[in-house]
Amino acid sequence: MPLIMRLRCHTSLSIVLVLSLLPAAALAGLQAKLEATISKAKFSQRHVSVAVRECGSPHLLAAISASTPRIPASNQKLLTTGAAALVLGADFRFSTQLLHSGPNLIVVGDGDPALGDDMLLARMTLPDGKKLTATGLVDLWAASVAKAGIQHVDALIVDDRVFDRDWTPAEWPSEQLRNAYCAQVAGVNFNHNTVKIKVKPTGNTVVIKDMQPPYSGVTLVNTLKRVNRKNRLEINPQRNQGSNTIRLSGNVPVANQVPVEVTIDNPPLQFGMLLADRMRLIGVSVGAVRLATEADPPASGTPVAPPIQTALADVLQRCNHESENMFGEALLKRIAHHTTHRSGTRTAGSRIVTGLVEQRAGSADGLRVADGSGMSTHNRVSARTMTGWLCSFDPAVPNENLFIKSLSQHNQGKVKKRLSSIDSKGTTVRVKSGFINNVYTLGGYVECMGGRRISFSIMINTPSKRNTWELRRGLLQVIINHACSPAQ
Repeated sequence: MPLIMRLRCHTSLSIVLVLSLLPAAALAGLQAKLEATISKAKFSQRHVSVAVRECGSPHLLAAISASTPRIPASNQKLLTTGAAALVLGADFRFSTQLLHSGPNLIVVGDGDPALGDDMLLARMTLPDGKKLTATGLVDLWAASVAKAGIQHVDALIVDDRVFDRDWTPAEWPSEQLRNAYCAQVAGVNFNHNTVKIKVKPTGNTVVIKDMQPPYSGVTLVNTLKRVNRKNRLEINPQRNQGSNTIRLSGNVPVANQVPVEVTIDNPPLQFGMLLADRMRLIGVSVGAVRLATEADPPASGTPVAPPIQTALADVLQRCNHESENMFGEALLKRIAHHTTHRSGTRTAGSRIVTGLVEQRAGSADGLRVADGSGMSTHNRVSARTMTGWLCSFDPAVPNENLFIKSLSQHNQGKVKKRLSSIDSKGTTVRVKSGFINNVYTLGGYVECMGGRRISFSIMINTPSKRNTWELRRGLLQVIINHACSPAQ
């Protein structure tokens, strides 16, 4: 071979060798920086999993205990909302109907978790310029009944059979079921399936100033004590499972500006009773209020009011931005109903989500889907599986882009306070955080200006309570620095 040809071959070989070494060097650099960040925070890698993946590539850019299945907390919602986008589709809308059938009215539920949602209602304005409230929404339906000339209703039937009546996962902590983040999920949900209570001191006593929605089936027992202003406002609500009696105790020096929010039992029946009460106020007499039974035929009749609809995009965003647990649970059951055409169950929804994740993520690693929100400590997913799942979503496909866009950017929603200090370096950072007892997670995407997309999953399951935001921020910053560096 002539000398010049040999030189060209050697030069080409050198270039190939250098190029082949670059990804390994970059991988080693990212891996080392992530490990150093964990070490600096004085965490053991036994308790921390990190996976970083370039979308479009089968290989991980970094992996620390990446195949270890861990409790995901609210990062479980990444599985649920992604599956909902795939199964239900970008054009899907929840639709709750009110039908007139003979002497009866039937509320037909669709499992909408956002019915009466305060943040969505705040976007709406009535003709008189006032904002629409949850109770005001019910009043619109009541007014439609009166306008239709209906003066008497034998029975108001709430058909919530789109879901089963297994309101709450059995493994959720019983002592927390009164809290808003443990609200029941049903075929008819309303106002987050909670009541919001305001109190104020008057003389030597404390009175209930307001309860919204004004459910006649919810009883408040007031044992609050009036104290002077040097004391701290402290209101402790209690509600036994299966009961709608709420006991309020504590010390009240001033009126509470932020309402106390407490879950209710049997939300569909409470909604039916509320609608009946609002109709009675405007002169429509209502007999019995009951839930549909197995003996009732499928709901049919003439629409007597416009259906109340919510776009799937709004539900996914509320689920991922504000981490609404009840929304995640409703999506899981709605996936099941859509697929099986039967009452949606948690078991069926879990099976469907599991199958989708295993199919699309490329790994399972002990995956277990126990609920839709991440409240259950029985959920398991590895960081490797999570990044594979995230990268399986293509922004060019409408259903899949719906999921991607539903994630909060790092300076929005619940994570704004914790992550707004991140230097995004001109990238778009989409995240979902998670927390339950001793479990701290963060997952999402880093989208570079040149079109490069990186998915990441950070999962920390510690044996004791620790503040992990500094570690999660640090790991995310390392990932951002690497993902969109000109050298990569």
